[in-house]
Amino acid sequence: MILRLSIVLTIASSAFSFTLTAPLCNSRTTSSTTTSLGIIKGEAQDAVPFDENQGGVGLAKRSVIKISGVAKQGSTEGQQLARYEKMQVLDAGDAKSMMEKSGCSVICSGMGKELYQDPGSSMNFNDKIVKLGPHEAAKAALASVASIGDAKSVVLNFAGGDDLIFGEVADACDMIVGKLNVSEKTKVKFNSVSFSDFEDGTCSVTVVASEGKTGGLDGVEESVARGEVYAFGDKWYTVVEGDITTADN
Repeated sequence: MILRLSIVLTIASSAFSFTLTAPLCNSRTTSSTTTSLGIIKGEAQDAVPFDENQGGVGLAKRSVIKISGVAKQGSTEGQQLARYEKMQVLDAGDAKSMMEKSGCSVICSGMGKELYQDPGSSMNFNDKIVKLGPHEAAKAALASVASIGDAKSVVLNFAGGDDLIFGEVADACDMIVGKLNVSEKTKVKFNSVSFSDFEDGTCSVTVVASEGKTGGLDGVEESVARGEVYAFGDKWYTVVEGDITTADN
């Protein structure tokens, strides 16, 4: 049995500054014994059906939530939180063409899926199998890594469902930074987006080397030039500043 605590935040502004430092503590509990509890649901006779659009619940489910910041080995720091109306779907050919024009290239990418295997009656902790989506995505990406060259910056782009956990993403950033041959002058940034259109328990990471040539660009082209590209399944995505939302319902 997996226990999770979900917190819905109503974001008053489109983007604001905050700090998260990895590793964060994620509590996941498994047990081979399941207890059935009888739950009695009560409802007033004239109760009004719950409207998920009240209180920001529906908005949170429809929005793309992005945490971005700086990734360093042993310390991944979230610096900005933003909410977007949608993700922009990219044609793979167009995305690659835009990256070439702006001096960007994909270093590596990978997909990962969450897995929990209960050891059953065994009391041996080693019999339990726990695989975390971001960790598995990082392992898959690191299996085939292209040269970084003299890139000014490297961007780690994570994408997952509503259950994507920042602490797990931060750990995966640490895994990737530790394996890449990055010079001290190269800035390593990360983006982590969670979106309900992506399957829960899955995560992708797309690592991009960028020269940061964004002059005169806007919209999708500017986002791609910054190295913000998310390969998820057989599709490519990005987010643009024009889609940042401050709506509250």
